[in-house]
Amino acid sequence: MAGLGTIIEGKNTVLSVLESGRAYKISYLYQKNKTENFEKILNLAKKNKVEIETINSKEDWPYHPRHSIVALCNPKKTFKEKDLDKFKNNNFIVCDHIQDTNNIGAIARSAAAFNFEVIAIPLKRSVKITERTFSIASGGLEKVEIIFYNSIFSLIKKFNSLDIWTIGLDMTGEMEINNVDLKKQKYALFVGSEENGLSREVQKKLDLISRINMDNDIESLNVSVSAAVAMHQLFIKK
Repeated sequence: MAGLGTIIEGKNTVLSVLESGRAYKISYLYQKNKTENFEKILNLAKKNKVEIETINSKEDWPYHPRHSIVALCNPKKTFKEKDLDKFKNNNFIVCDHIQDTNNIGAIARSAAAFNFEVIAIPLKRSVKITERTFSIASGGLEKVEIIFYNSIFSLIKKFNSLDIWTIGLDMTGEMEINNVDLKKQKYALFVGSEENGLSREVQKKLDLISRINMDNDIESLNVSVSAAVAMHQLFIKK
């Protein structure tokens, strides 16, 4: 996973990497009238002694045209399954074989908003985290730790050994997520792939399977929306 998050695009995400201290260079497309947010980024870069490069022409802009500012960064540190005990006092969002980078980015953004400090992603059979994922997360990936795991079943065992409750999200869950109240208990929320959700084998290993209460005319929600709703419901219980 060397080089994760080394090119960061977009104002909010660039601001986040400046705040985290990962950025060593800012490159931006010249603008005659800079927005307040743009000025804030440049002032913070100067304060942190980050190199600033101005590109005067769109033709010379080497990055994606949808963005006018990027940060070149030291790689974001990530962790492995064996490092789980370092985070035993945190809450987790576990993504099981999600295939869309937009969903991973959106989930990370919600995780940062609702105090899910760690996002766990499988090493195999899952979308890879790219520059676009960081952009979609809009700074969220700077505020959460990333664990890559080999086996979801061994991950669940480690959660059990650390007394971290495991909660699956599925439309057939026995308890509505808004009724789950774990008080001071730390927990890991599991969400499954866009197409198949959480497998029955995984669900059998979890402490609780919960569902989101919604109108019966709607079959299901997008996985990133479901994750956001569930994380918010658990967050407000605290």
